[in-house]
Amino acid sequence: MSSTRVEDPRVLALDDPENVTALRKRTTLKERLWTGRSSAGKFWVAISPALILYLVFTVYPMGQVVVASFTDARGFNRAWEFLGLDNFVRIFSGDPVLMEAVGNTAIYGFFKIVVQTVLAFLFAVLLHRQLRLGNIYRAIFFAPMVISPVAIVFVWSFMYDPTTGTFNTILRSLGLGGLAQDWLGNYDLALYSVILVDLWSGLGFNIVIFLAGLSTIPGEILEAAKVDGARGWKALRFITLPLMIPSIGLVLVLSINGALRAFDTVYLMTRGGPGNSTQLYMTQVFQEGMVNNNFGYASAMAVLVIIVLIAIAAVQNRLNNRIAAEEEGR
Repeated sequence: MSSTRVEDPRVLALDDPENVTALRKRTTLKERLWTGRSSAGKFWVAISPALILYLVFTVYPMGQVVVASFTDARGFNRAWEFLGLDNFVRIFSGDPVLMEAVGNTAIYGFFKIVVQTVLAFLFAVLLHRQLRLGNIYRAIFFAPMVISPVAIVFVWSFMYDPTTGTFNTILRSLGLGGLAQDWLGNYDLALYSVILVDLWSGLGFNIVIFLAGLSTIPGEILEAAKVDGARGWKALRFITLPLMIPSIGLVLVLSINGALRAFDTVYLMTRGGPGNSTQLYMTQVFQEGMVNNNFGYASAMAVLVIIVLIAIAAVQNRLNNRIAAEEEGR
């Protein structure tokens, strides 16, 4: 039984020189982009998609904020009038609401930068020593890292409820009902109640950074320190702390960044109230820009934060370079 072979018209016969030439011309887009280019050209081609997205969604909006900070921008339906430095002068002239927000941010920053860093370091040292039930402790500290901030706010708001909340229920069951409070409605307690939520939710991330730093300390150094009599506090002070400076610096920079940019927890829980007791710098920026429709003034406030963050990043980069140079010189 004979069979007839049907040639696919899309298949070119390689015994025909013209077809071979045609195949060589069938290069892919990737080959046309890369062939004949220098290493620098290939680099720019490779990063161009991400670079375009960064320019469109980060650099351009930031540039718009800078431009708006020198104007009386109050929306996009009217022309912006140039005001020069008037918005910045207003910021430094002592706006009472802004000054209260700055004061609250300073208090928030102290707990975020100092208290949270110290607690994270101590817990990391304890967890690094392989304590009993260590996995349970790790789960408790690391849980907030995988929980949505909205869910965290919802749970803590329920716990703070003055009527059925967890804290007041426990106090009443212990016969301490007189200590029950409206934790988020009390002008003097609201800020510290929100700070507690942020301390708990951010502690795990800092612990991870410190654990990573502790894992890089050679065991031989610690053993040699024990032989020389450096144990407990002495080993922590003279061995562990100096070797953890890069990790501590990273945590401090991230904490400062977080304190200056703090917004979501406060806004979702209290919206800056009661009064302005929990109003932070960034919630005030949102209030001015999105509620009061004063985009120009809010943009000026945001520009100051950008300048501070850039300065902090520059200092951190310089310190890292100095530490790296010292390590290479040893």
